[in-house]
Parts: sequence; C-alpha cells; structure tokens
Amino acid sequence: MINDKLTVVGKGAPAIMIDGRLSQYTDMSQVLRDMSAADIEKIELITNPGARYDASGGAIINIILKRNANLGTNGNINLNGAMGLYNKPTAHTDRNFYRHGEGISINHRQGRLNLFAGYNFLHRNQYDYNEFDRLISPSRFFQTNYAPNYVNSHTYRAGADYYADNKNTFGIMIRGFARNGLSEAQNNTLQSDAATNGPVSTFETFNNTQSQRINTSANVNWKHSFDTLGRALNADIDYSAFTLNNKSDIINRLSNGTKYPNQQIIDNPVRLLVFKADYVLPVGKDAKLETGVKSGMATINNYLSFTQNGILDNNRSTDFKYTENINAAYASFQHQFNKWDLQGGLRAEQTIASGKTQGQLVVDRNYWQLFPSVFVSRKLNKQLSGILQYSRRVNRPSYQQQNPFIEYLDSLTYTRGNPLLKPETADQYKFSLAYEGQPLFSVSYNKKHDVIFDNAPNQDGNRTYTTPENLAAYENVAIELNFPIQFGKKITGYGGNQAIYNHYKASYLGAVYDRDKWNWLLYWQVAYKPKPSWSFEVSGYYTTQLLNEFIIIGDMGSLNFAAQKFLWDKKGRLSLNFSDILFGQRTRGSLIYQAINVQFREWEDSRNIRLTFNYSFGNEKLKAARTRQTASDEETQRVKVK
Repeated sequence: MINDKLTVVGKGAPAIMIDGRLSQYTDMSQVLRDMSAADIEKIELITNPGARYDASGGAIINIILKRNANLGTNGNINLNGAMGLYNKPTAHTDRNFYRHGEGISINHRQGRLNLFAGYNFLHRNQYDYNEFDRLISPSRFFQTNYAPNYVNSHTYRAGADYYADNKNTFGIMIRGFARNGLSEAQNNTLQSDAATNGPVSTFETFNNTQSQRINTSANVNWKHSFDTLGRALNADIDYSAFTLNNKSDIINRLSNGTKYPNQQIIDNPVRLLVFKADYVLPVGKDAKLETGVKSGMATINNYLSFTQNGILDNNRSTDFKYTENINAAYASFQHQFNKWDLQGGLRAEQTIASGKTQGQLVVDRNYWQLFPSVFVSRKLNKQLSGILQYSRRVNRPSYQQQNPFIEYLDSLTYTRGNPLLKPETADQYKFSLAYEGQPLFSVSYNKKHDVIFDNAPNQDGNRTYTTPENLAAYENVAIELNFPIQFGKKITGYGGNQAIYNHYKASYLGAVYDRDKWNWLLYWQVAYKPKPSWSFEVSGYYTTQLLNEFIIIGDMGSLNFAAQKFLWDKKGRLSLNFSDILFGQRTRGSLIYQAINVQFREWEDSRNIRLTFNYSFGNEKLKAARTRQTASDEETQRVKVK
C-alpha cells in the first residue's frame, strides 16, 4: 500500500473482490484496514487472470470472508467506532478525528425462495495534510495545505434468488449508495526569492467543497445447469446510474486582505448498461471448455462551470459528452492429466468510443484487441508445484481521467483531464513455486505500452498542474520469496519480501525521461491464539525508497495490532485494531525533471484505534444467498467516486 493506494507489484492497482463481487464505490483501503485475519477465510490473488475475466486491469484480489456453512434465516448486526491518535502540533492538526458505523444484514430462505438485504451507515471525519516546496525561478513557493473533511455514507443491497427447479435459478439484486461530504481546505503560500531566500509575498486559498455521490444498480441473472456434471450457462444484465456532483467555493486572499472569490460546479452523471453470458462445458473427467460474450454501453455527461467574481469564465468552463461501447468474446480450455494442469484462452474485445467537447468531436475510435493467456502447472512432488503464466491485459483510463476539466486545488495547483488518453496494454510473465498450495517463490516480468502517467507534471507560469498522459514504456521485474511462520500450535502466520525493479522511458517536455530503480518490500502477519475464543495479531510492511512515474518516494511502513474475542458461543465478536502504530505511513517525495522542481510530504490520520462489535442472530440451518460477480463490475470500477 503506497500513499494509501493498494497496488500489486508491476501491475498497478488491482481489482478487488469481496466474496467474488467488486465494490468499486467502497473505500476498499478502509475496508481492508478494518479486517482482522480472523475474519478472512482466504485471499485469492490472481496475478495473471485468464480469458474469462475482463481484459481491463491487472491482478485480481478476491477476499473470501468466513461464513457459516449452514446459514439459514439469520442476520448480523455490526457496530464500530474509531479515533485518530497523534500529537496534534506534530501532525499539523487542530482537532481530533473519529468515525462510527452501524450496519445490519439479513438472509431468509423459505422453500425455493431466498431473500437477502443489508444496510450500512458510516460517518467519518478525517484530514489530509500536504507540504510543497516548489522552485520556479526566480522564486520559491512553500505551501502548506490542511484539509479536514467529513463523509456520511449510506450503502444498501437487497435481492432474491428463486430456485425454480434443479436446473434453473433466477436472481435479482438492487444495490447502491448515497454519500455526501464536505472538505474545508486551507492553503498558505509563502513566496520568496530563490537566490536570497528573502520573502516576496504571502497569500491564502480557502477551498470549501461540497460533494454528493449517488449510485443505484440493478442486476438480473439466470443460471441453468444442464446436468450434474458441471455443464452450465450463466447470464447477467446490469444497469447502473451514478450521480457525481461537486460544488467548490474558492477564495484567494492576499496579504493586504484583498479577496478574489471563485466558484466551481461539477455535474457528472454516468450510466452503464451491460450484458454478459458464460457457458461451461466439461470434456470428460479432467477437462473443460469455457466460452462467453459480453457487451457494455457507457454514457457519461460532464459539465463544469467556473465563475470568477460572480462572472462565468468560459475559458475554464466546459461541457464534455462521452459514449463507449465495449464488446467481447472469449474461449478458454483447461485440461488436467497426470501431474500437469494446462489452461489456455483467448479474449477478443472491440472498443467503440466517441467524445465531444462543446459539440466538437475530439474522440472517435473503433478498434479490436486480442488478449491471450496461458497457464501451465506441474506437481514436482507432494508439496511442491511449478507454475508458468502469461497473459496480456489492458488498463483503460477512468471516465473521469478523460474529462477535460480543470479542477483547482489551490491558487497555484490544479489538475486537468485528457480526452485523448488511450488504454495502456501490458504483457505479464511469471514463474512461481508453490508449497502446499501457498506461494513460496516467484519471478515476474511485466512490460507496459502507452503507459498512463496519472500525474504527468507541467508548468503554467507560476502554476503547477498535472494531467494524465500516455507517455512511456514501463518495465518491471519482481523477485518474491515468502515463508510461513509457526511456533507450536498457537502462533501462526506468514512473512515475505520482494526485490522490485521499475524502469520508465518517456519523451516529455522536449526531453527523454529514462530512469530506473530497485526497491525492497518486506511484509508480515503473525497471529497468536492462546484460547479458541481469543486471538491477537501483529502485521505490517516496510518499503525502501521507490520510483513511481516521475516521483521518487521515500521509505515508509506501517505496524498494526489487532485483538479479537468471541462471545456467546461465537455469536458475538469484539475486536480492537490499532493501525499504523508508529505513524510511519507518511509519504515524502521529490519530482525533479526539466524546469519542474518540487519537494513534498503528505499524510492523513492513518494512526487510529478502532473498536468493532459483530453479533449474529437467528436460525443457522439454511443455505446462504449465492455469491455472484455481476456483469458491470469492470465498468463500475472505472467510475471514480472518491
């Protein structure tokens, strides 16, 4: 986790599933921080997904939560509260930050009908703190940015599965969220002479942003089992509607008290309609063929208005309309014999995209891409297996990255979208050894083309801005060694480390950026269970200095502690989590390229303590609702709602 973003080495941010379902609108990093190892049955890491999975994205992480094997008419209530722990002057904040959440889920089955529903509420206030030291000759600008903010979030889901007969199951699900927030950022800037360090001027920027995020999604699905041997057909239809609104009141105040008020309003509705079907055909006892099709349509309207002193600024206001249609078909074959497991597949995807700014066509694309995948595994002995993998993947830009908006963070910093972004493609190779089914050793090589730099830097006079750009070729090598940790029967866990090589080569701002760097990553998780009802856990990570695009990021790490107690015959569970005990998850970095010279450091309230209570109630003798991955999971992931 770098700068509070979960990444897989060489593959960027992974698609994260919980029980087989993606939840892109959820703060996944926060969900992971809330979990104790005792809550998780297992974690599946698919580093080279096969043809069945959408070609978009890199690795896939599927978190399988523990659940009662004989669920019935039952439910679960959860309560949690947390507070940040830090020295206020050192952490550059003037207040305490806390959060609390409440939720309930229920599942009921009677005869052929299974009903399920859930609701969660979260209130969270937190803060971000940033320092930037920019050298823009002949001046130097030192900025501090303090942004306390809060979020109220409501999430829900409800649905039904109807088991019509032994061969047909029909399902329907509605899910969504409503989230509103407020950020009150204050930026202080000191301009000085770069040669003498003498002060030139000071000014402040106040940016109060109200945000609203609403999503409603509906899914209808059908599963038909032709026989008891595994031949089956699955079909899904998904519709999702997102409403994303921001209203920012930005006031620039000079040292003499003069104020310059500005206002920025963003309206960004997103609509997704997706259909997919998957067919599985067993071939004998040891082989199977999988085929499928998928078609998705996205419609995104983006409107931004910027007013300065109450007057609309047409140069900073824009209207961008974008439509995208992605069609896909795949086939894969798996065969197991003797000590071998062979899998191969091919996925073909067509992309049709159109984008207009102020009525003028700026994006017009229609192209096909092929994505092969190969997986070969052989058992070397009873415990050890060798695995060789290859896959080709694509990382499509998020819908918001393609918005040509200029969004101001303060008077000297802004971000701008890029409607001309192309998808980046990656060839991923990996050799690994597994011991008793667990990863032991691996060497991977990844090469990306048309790499999307999320924050390609540039100068606009005294202003610094970033924009996503297709800039570079990127190479990554990762050597990984994992090991189990066990002392007797009560202390278990794992540890691991990786040697990671990153190399970027790009032509940008009239020069060639060619830089590479190795870094070392160490991670561990150890659990102690003195009694069946008690467990304690220590986990953490540490990484040395690393290269991320144009930025050198300093070393960082995190040390975490968790304790858990089961109550009332394991119907209740009380857990205490202490995250980032040493407050080491703070980012320090530098960006030096051409005329750009920026040093920065930033952090948030990562050091906190959380208390969580869960209680399961009701009958525990009925099967749970099906776990399904819906048709629009990949499209939904491209909608950034943070």
